[in-house]
Amino acid sequence: MALPSTASDYKAGVSSDKSGVSGWSAAVEEFLTLLARAVRQFHTYPETSSMCTEAIAACHRAFTGLERHDRLALRVTPHEFLADDAGIGSGGIIERELVQRLHKARVASLEFDHAASPRDFTRFCTDLLRSEDLAETKTTFAELLTEHGVDLIVPRMAHRPEVLDVGPRPDHVWDLVDRDRKRRSAAAPSGPAQYLYPPEKGWVRLESGGRSDSLSLVDLAVLVDDPSDVATMLLRLTDDDPVDDDARKRALEQKFGDVAMLFAALDGHLARLMFGKLAQAVLTIPHDRRKALLQRTILPGLLDGRAAGAVLRDFPDSDLAESLCLLLELETAAPEVVTAALQRLDLPAERSQAIASLVDERLRQPMTAAAGGESRDEKIDRFARRLIRIDATVKKDFSEFSAFDLSIDNQAAAAIAAVGPTIVATDMLAEQIDCLWRLVRLEPNPTLVESFLTRTAAHLAELDRANRIEDLQRYVRRFKELADTLADNRPDVEETIGRGLRAFCTAARAARWIGLGKTGGDDPLEPAMIDAFGELMAPAFVELLDDAALQPRSRALTTLLCEHAEVLAPGLIARLGRSGSTATRAIVRVCGYAGAGYEVAVSEQVNSRDEQTVREAFRSLARIGTPRAAAIVAAQIQNGTPAARTAAEEALWHLPPALTTAQLKDILGKREFVVQNPLVVSRLIERAAQTKAGGLDDVLEEIESLRFRFWKPGIVKMALKARELRER
Repeated sequence: MALPSTASDYKAGVSSDKSGVSGWSAAVEEFLTLLARAVRQFHTYPETSSMCTEAIAACHRAFTGLERHDRLALRVTPHEFLADDAGIGSGGIIERELVQRLHKARVASLEFDHAASPRDFTRFCTDLLRSEDLAETKTTFAELLTEHGVDLIVPRMAHRPEVLDVGPRPDHVWDLVDRDRKRRSAAAPSGPAQYLYPPEKGWVRLESGGRSDSLSLVDLAVLVDDPSDVATMLLRLTDDDPVDDDARKRALEQKFGDVAMLFAALDGHLARLMFGKLAQAVLTIPHDRRKALLQRTILPGLLDGRAAGAVLRDFPDSDLAESLCLLLELETAAPEVVTAALQRLDLPAERSQAIASLVDERLRQPMTAAAGGESRDEKIDRFARRLIRIDATVKKDFSEFSAFDLSIDNQAAAAIAAVGPTIVATDMLAEQIDCLWRLVRLEPNPTLVESFLTRTAAHLAELDRANRIEDLQRYVRRFKELADTLADNRPDVEETIGRGLRAFCTAARAARWIGLGKTGGDDPLEPAMIDAFGELMAPAFVELLDDAALQPRSRALTTLLCEHAEVLAPGLIARLGRSGSTATRAIVRVCGYAGAGYEVAVSEQVNSRDEQTVREAFRSLARIGTPRAAAIVAAQIQNGTPAARTAAEEALWHLPPALTTAQLKDILGKREFVVQNPLVVSRLIERAAQTKAGGLDDVLEEIESLRFRFWKPGIVKMALKARELRER
């Protein structure tokens, strides 16, 4: 038998106008097909690949093209989607990539809001693929999407039913259930039902021919009768199925508040009976755990007027007095609060007087034993500090403070007086930036992060205008470090942070920071901001290098960039091919100072139409001086254009000597190249003689053997030079 629930209709919204339904279904099927293909692409390629981004773009275009919908709602069946009661996707890619994965993830329905962005679809695809690994965890597919900031694509999860075995119950128990149910029905307020646990989550097994088709949790509490068993069933309804006896014994401690709430919903006499059983169950809990339950749930419930505190009425007098005294260790220091709590229990006068006497007797006992050696004043001071601690997230009633004997000494008065000046002295700009930094750290949605960074940029601009350079550098570094920490888990947020900082670092600001805006040629350049922004300043520097008005100072700017080559090179090479000739030459030069790792980026410029860029590229390769750079130089000597070959020959002699010798031997050892390019080889031999390069005897001997080819004077001259060098 199912617990009562409200019917949930997950069908797509049906328009009163049914014309064009088949066409709309075809459009929905096209969208789902593209979404399924996107999932397949994400399963095959990295999410940053062009295959994935193009698939998402096509899917989003198809979705935005759907008509007559504020939202698209689909029901998930084992083999297809249902939209407007029409089946979609059976037997094709939609079933394989979407339906089967969603059904396995226990998704009952899926809703797409019309404002869903490409980023939302990207997260949907990646999280759907990850959902296969969620079987062993408590995380659902819906929770995974929410964790990643997706709230416009909403999956509705199908509940896994829990079968709660009650068994046969006597007739008088069923009479109690019927009577209490009628009482609640008569007093039920109008409006939608509110559920303590998911509806239709639990199914109750009774004897054959039971007297009810459905049961509420309150009915279940009466039928089960044992508070510990009720708590165990409630624990199972939250998918926390106790696996051993110890877990079942602790179920009451975990679900005590809910059990007390169910018992409080019963009729007066029946409620008192059930609370008596609940009190007995609490008293059977081991002392340390019972004390923790009292301090964590029961006593706070008593002070706040919740149902959990009512169980204390059925405690024996000695246990009740001992429990009330725990208030002193909970959050208060004044005995008057214990008296106020006793009054909240609304006990008969005689019993209340007896409990008050027991409480007073316990309060008169020395406090040092329970405080582990603390003096009375130390313990009162500790309790007072707890007393003034305020949790802003919880609504508090401060009327009970009238029961406390509070006094303000000179130290407290001085602290209160210092509050105003402290507020005045607070750096509001710094606090606002710090608040935005924390919001960016917590927010998974890059759209919201972008809005936070827009406000951050405005505050950073205020720091810049106030010439607070050190503070500006510090906050920029904090945001960069935050981006680095988020690179693995939230790469889209990391990219958004970098994009925001790059947008803030404009060419005008960069020129002012490094002194390019000053007049006079002897003004020193100030590179401090480069250390803070790093490669994020690269776009601004490229813009400055291509600024015709700053061409006279481009050499000074290039020198500054070379001094920070290792930091700036990663950002600068991304601008190659999108910058002017001046900036391109500067970037190539910076790559040379950055060292190994930039050989490929530099080699792409050796065939540039700008001869100065070609020469700069070979100078950078020589400056890098790695075997890979040397191989590129040698390859251009053999196969490059005339301009590139000339520059490459010059670069060869600026490589480290060992690499120069190795490449020279390789070039001169290729007989076909030597025969076809005697002039180039002659120049190489002459330069080798000037630099006194050694270790070339073997290849020179081979070249010398060509001197008898009189029909080619160039080869003869080359061979004679080789003999001359070998004889030295």
